[in-house]
This record gives sequence, C-alpha cells and structure tokens, in this order.
Amino acid sequence: MRRPASAFASALLTLAACGGGDDAPPVPDAPPTPMVSTDHCDYVDVAPTAGAGGTVSAGTLTAGAAEAILEVPVGTALGGYTARAGFGGDAGTVDDRRVKLTGAFNASVGVTNAPRVKAVALTAGDETVVILKLDVVFVYEGLLFDLEERLGAAYHGKVIIASSHSHSGWAQFTGHAALKLGAGELRDVVYQRFLDQLESTAQAALAARRPAKLGVHVDTTFDPDDVITRDRRDDNDDLMGGSRKDDQLVMIRIDGVDDAPIAIVPIYGVHGTLNSEDNPMASSDAPGAVERTLEEQFDDEVVVMHLNSAGGDVSPVGHGGVDCDLQPGRATDPCLEWTKEEGHGRAAMPTLYAAWQAAGAGMQTSLPLEMLTRSIELGPYPETFSIRDGALTYAPFDAVTEPDGVIVDGSGALVSPIDEFNAPVGAALCEDGEPLFPGAAIPATEGLTPYGSCLRLDVAGEIMGPIFDIDFGITPTAPLCESTRTTITALRLGEYVLETMPGEVTVMIKDQVRAQSPVAADKTIVVGYAQGHVGYLLTPEDWVRGGYEPSITFWGPLEAEHIVEQAATLMPLATTDTREDGAAGGLARVATRIADDGLQIDDPAPMAGTVPATVPAETWVRSGTPATAQPATTVPRVAGLATFVWYGDDPLVKTPSVRLEVESAPGVWAPVVRRSGRQVIDQELVLSYTPQPLRRVGTDPLTHVWALEWQAVPWQGAVDVDGLDARGGVPLGNYRFHVEGDGWTLDSDAFAVVPGGLEAQVTATTTTTATVTIRWSAPKGWRTLDLSLPSNRPVPVRSQPVTVRMLSGVAVVGTATGATDAQGSIVADGGVPLAAVTSLEVEDRFGNVTTVPLAAVAAAAPRAARTRPSARR
Repeated sequence: MRRPASAFASALLTLAACGGGDDAPPVPDAPPTPMVSTDHCDYVDVAPTAGAGGTVSAGTLTAGAAEAILEVPVGTALGGYTARAGFGGDAGTVDDRRVKLTGAFNASVGVTNAPRVKAVALTAGDETVVILKLDVVFVYEGLLFDLEERLGAAYHGKVIIASSHSHSGWAQFTGHAALKLGAGELRDVVYQRFLDQLESTAQAALAARRPAKLGVHVDTTFDPDDVITRDRRDDNDDLMGGSRKDDQLVMIRIDGVDDAPIAIVPIYGVHGTLNSEDNPMASSDAPGAVERTLEEQFDDEVVVMHLNSAGGDVSPVGHGGVDCDLQPGRATDPCLEWTKEEGHGRAAMPTLYAAWQAAGAGMQTSLPLEMLTRSIELGPYPETFSIRDGALTYAPFDAVTEPDGVIVDGSGALVSPIDEFNAPVGAALCEDGEPLFPGAAIPATEGLTPYGSCLRLDVAGEIMGPIFDIDFGITPTAPLCESTRTTITALRLGEYVLETMPGEVTVMIKDQVRAQSPVAADKTIVVGYAQGHVGYLLTPEDWVRGGYEPSITFWGPLEAEHIVEQAATLMPLATTDTREDGAAGGLARVATRIADDGLQIDDPAPMAGTVPATVPAETWVRSGTPATAQPATTVPRVAGLATFVWYGDDPLVKTPSVRLEVESAPGVWAPVVRRSGRQVIDQELVLSYTPQPLRRVGTDPLTHVWALEWQAVPWQGAVDVDGLDARGGVPLGNYRFHVEGDGWTLDSDAFAVVPGGLEAQVTATTTTTATVTIRWSAPKGWRTLDLSLPSNRPVPVRSQPVTVRMLSGVAVVGTATGATDAQGSIVADGGVPLAAVTSLEVEDRFGNVTTVPLAAVAAAAPRAARTRPSARR
C-alpha cells in the first residue's frame, strides 16, 4: 500500500494539522496515562484444527487445481494506493463519474488482465489442505475463517489464502479499518463475491483431485542480473543482508502420475506495481503476467499460481512500455503502461520454465502432509512484544512519558527498553521528517527518525475518519480491534515446511524465519501476504532506518520479529508425527466485519443487451470514444483497433463475459483459444464501463454502457505466432466479439483482419542498392511489441526474412530477399539501377506490405538516418 501523494499530504496538513482550516476537525487532546482495554472487541473462538489427535505418516498423493476470474462489480475501488482515495487525489480517474459503491474512493472503470482466484488441493493419507491465491493487494483474515466454515469442519485450519499483492486488484473486501485507507470501505456485495468464488474454486480443485506426484526445486541465486525483480529499499543497505532482494526461488511442480501437469507454484517475492496509481483498470499486474506466460508453454490448462514471498522490499522489472511524451491525444488516451506487464512475463518465463524442469527430478507420489493455523496476539499491551528472550522490549505505553532520545548505543545496537514508541493504541506513517498531523505525534519524538513522524492511531483516526468516510473505531483507550490479532499457518510438505506471514515480508525477516525453522533454510518456504495483513514486516534494526516501509506498520519496530517468534513455535508442530491442534496454542480471533451496502441496483437495466445507434459522447474507451458502436469492417494488423459498444447490465448485477471469436467456416463461429486451450477473454480484450449519466440523479435508473477494445496482434499463446518476432502475424480472417449478460447474449458485427502495420524507410542508397529499415507501428496500441523500446513508437522488425521489390510504376523490375539485422535494416540489391526505380515494395514474412517512394529519398535520407532505431536506443 502506497502513501498519499505529496499534494494529498499538503492538503491534509492544510485541513487538519494543528486545527488548521475552518472546517477541519479539531485535534483531540491526548489524555493522561490511558488504561487501554480490548473489552470493546468482538472475539470469536478459533475452531480446533481438523484431525487433531491423529498420526502423520506418508500417504499417497492426490492433487487438483482450479482457477476462475474474480467477478467483482466494475466500479469497485482498486487497492494499494491511497492517492486513489477521492479526497487524496484524482489518481485513476478518467471523468467526473461518482459511484456510490466506492464511497470516498475513485471508481475503477474496467478490466484488462482480469484478477483471478486460483486453488490447489492436496491430499496425502488422511490430510487434505487447500491453498488459494487472490489477485488482490492483501488478505483479510475474515475471508479465511468464513471460507473454512463454508467448506466444513474438515477444513478448519486446513486452508491458506494468499494474495498476489497487485496494486490494481479489486479492493473493498476488508474489515480492517486502518487498511481501508488503501482499499476503500468494505462492501458486502464485494465481500460475498470474493467468498463465493473462493468457495467454488476450492471445491473445483477438490473435485479435480487425481493421483499425483510432487517435486520441489530451490534456487538460492534467483535472478542475479535483476531481469525479473530488483531490490527497492536502499535505507537498509548498511545492514547485513539489507542490500539484496529476495534471491530464493522455490518452484513446486505438481503433475499427474501420467506426467500431465496439474499445477505449477513458483514462490518468490515481488511487488505488483508495474501499473501506477493512475491505472483505472483491474489487473493482476506483474504476478499475473508471469502466471499467464508460463501457462501458455503447455498444451493443457495447467494452473500456474505464483505465491509471494519476501516482496516487501522487492519491485518488479518492467520490460517495454510506452512513450508517454508521444502518446497521441493524451486528453482521451491516458498513458497506461500495460505493455510492461506482458514484457515482464515474457522476460521471466525462461528462468521459471527452467526451474519447473528442474523440479521434475525426484518427484514423490507419497509424502507426509500436515497443516496447522493459529491466531496470535499483537497489541495493545507492550509486554506482548518482548523478543530475543527479553533483550528487546517496549517501555510502558502511557502517551505522556518523554523518551530519552537514545535509539542505539555506542556499538550501534538498539537500546532496550524502547521508550520512543509510546503509542497505547498503535501508530502509523512512521517514516522520515515531520508528522503529517503534528497534533497526533508521539510525545517528544521530534527529530527522531522514524519515531518523529509517527501518528498515533487514535488521534489520526479522528482526523482522517471524516475525510475518508471511514469509522476507525479507535479511542485513546480502545485500539483498532483488527490490529490486536493476526493469523499464521505452518504446512509440512514432505521434507519441507511452508510458513505463512501476514504481511509484506522483507528479505531480512524471511532470513529470520528460515533461521528459526525446525528444518534447513533451503527446506523452509516463506509465503508472505497470506492469512491476514499487518503491513510491512521489518526487523527492528531495519525499521528504525526509516524510509517508506515502516510507515505501513501499527505496532512499531518489534511487531514483525514478534510474529516470527510466534511462527517459530508453530513450525515444529508441523514436523512431528502427531497431528496437533494448532488453535489450542493461540487466541480467539477478531470477528468478521459485517457491511450493509444500501446500494441502488438497476435490475433489469434499461436496454441491456442492445447496441446504441449512436455512441454516447461520454463513453470512455482507452483509445477515445469510438465513432460507431460496431467495429470497423476491416482492421489492419498491428496498428488496427477493433471496438464494440453496447448497453449492458448494472455492474452490481453482472460484469459481462466477453470473448473473441473467429469464423472457422462460413457462418460458423468458434472461440479463439490459446495454446493451453483457454479462451481469449481478457488481456487482449480491454473491457471498459461508463454509467450514463456519470452521476445518478435521485433514484433514476442508469444506462450502463460497456465497450471492448482489441488490438490486432497475436494473442498470448497463439500457436506458431506467439513471440514478439511475430507481432505482425495475427491470423487473417473474420472475427467478432461475443458478449454474455444476465440472461442475454449479444454478438458484434463481423470484422476482417487484413494485412497492415508495416512501415519502411530508405536510409541510404547507392546506384543499385537501398538500405531499408522496416518497422511495425502501432501509435495507439497497448500490446507489447518490444522488450526494450516503447510499443507506441515504431519498433524494428528484427532478424526476419523480408522481400523488397523494385517497382517502376506498378511493374516489378527487380527483387531482393534476405533477413533484416538487429536494427530491422536490410541492404536490398534488386540487380537494377535505382535510377529506373520509382518505389520499393516491402513485404514481411506474414504478407504485410508497405511501399516507399524513392523520389524523396535523396532529400530525406540524411534526416532519416538520424532517426534510425539504433540511434533511438
């Protein structure tokens, strides 16, 4: 979750700090020595671990996997950036729409790479476990316990829910009030959709179980050249282990005993932040791009489920992109760099595929399996956080005692007890510099990094609650209930132990988990962003370095290591031959929050399932409002865009299911499928939504306008034309869009994909030869054309066969064939004097043709030579 933009911070300071601003809520006075209690919290006993009291032994393995699109109403806020929080900024806005669903947050407007839920079910002997992953920014532990209840008593303590940490995933599903600043207000319609699809996907994976074998490969020198990920936190580079990223890749390979793949589970740390806060479209971001690219290396629908590890201080590396300075029509064509997602997946694929191959060695058909889940205590009592056998503790929390101002001693070690974190109900935004609200600062910490910028949650909550329309429910004596507990899980997987951590694990915390594990470090698998969320997890020495990461924590420098020590007591239980009750060593959990939406739903929606005669002027499509609702009759390759607009359902009823279809025989239409057999339903298809009018007037129903956009380049997983060297090779033919709504279907008019997208330039000539540079060009496209150059500028047709014809008028007087070089250039010699040639006709290997007049070559060549792709690089 990212901090508010600087403009937002300035606005809040003007509004609220020290009572500034006529309409600002007053900063309450800090009470003397508060007596903090959790009596106001609604706690629920955690059910005993299923199967407790039995015996663990190796059993024959069966496994199943499933996946589904996470169908959440378009308009739901996207999680991860507070700058999308309405008052906090206009990030992600495209027009003046206001959607009641999102409350104070800016509404999403559509879907690109649809967020998904994925599940893997494993059974060995009498133990069955289910691992699920959601493409969201974090996990709300209420989902975990509610899902276990739905699945039944046999699954108590046997379910893991992890998140991809996509900052473009759906939000508004959490009851954790403080985390709502990056996720929006909880909506029951969203929460129930999440829960329904978690349940159905888990059940599908369980139903798909069949005899299986499992292998694990561990790479402890993962991605040394930073092709896939990079270290993003330099504040801790002076600490041992701080100047590196998550360099451990764990690859779990699950095949049927018939060798057909069932699931692939790569585990390594990475943020889902290739898309910025300005992206208004739901996406699975970098982790989803990796999954999709790896999935399309197979001829079957193998489920690839990336699990995050130490992603807290690791960023994804984007490949490709767009040139925002050259983006045409910026007012209606925002700079959305979705190209980096596809480029990231393509760049990561060789490393991950090699790890999958390596995991095939020594696969097991029988192994011991055990999972235990526990609710553990966090705040508000300082003695809870005593770590390292009491060597590091907090001084009492009383909100008034001034600290001694000494953070480290002469040797650089932390001084204990720590008296700077004097926040009886917790604090956040502990970073650098001045506090956002000086009235909410911890007493007498001015100038002490990062304590001096901390905001006490009780005071900050009173200020920020009305601004964001969030009820934090925090007082000087009553902490935020969700901050008082979190959940951890240990899973024995043969000779490996997998431990979940409820937040953004940093590399040094991962090292601590591995060091305290009952098995070897290379047999310990750490999965972050799972089972709950407390923010960033840093060692105490790392936390006091400041920087961004400590700002999203609630119980100061000792919180994360306290969780590690609790995990260290749980992991050994998973390695014994007895099935223990993991819940018995823990505490009651916080009850799931309940939301009452009170939303108006248009059901049925006006004109749903029809095509407008005229496209409403405010219809938002990434490339601009289409002139017509139906696609153009012809769409050229590469640069061509096919669009379709229709009236559909209220998003609260149904997000339309869409797919690309091809005419396989006259009048016979079939879904376009990828190599894996999956239909083309997203990624290449951009789905956008516009309510009409943009804001509901009274209780009048809205007209719900939906639009699709497709760029005519090969879909990922297209057979024989899937590489970036085949961008001009989308199969020719007739296509259409198929839409399914709530009880209705709709097909667009057919459109023909025709050759196109090629451009050429003569950069030098002799009397008989011409140096021709050949490029694909898509100035309004969003698909990745090159891993190093902007995809909205012409990119070289690299190292490919081409044909150059010398024309005199329309007659061919000479022909040259050959391959372009790495800059897309070829020296064409047609065996005739160029004085007799009026133009050159260039054809690529897919039959795309472009013509270059020679009349202007002499004048243009010097300028052209200065703008060759090699010069731009």
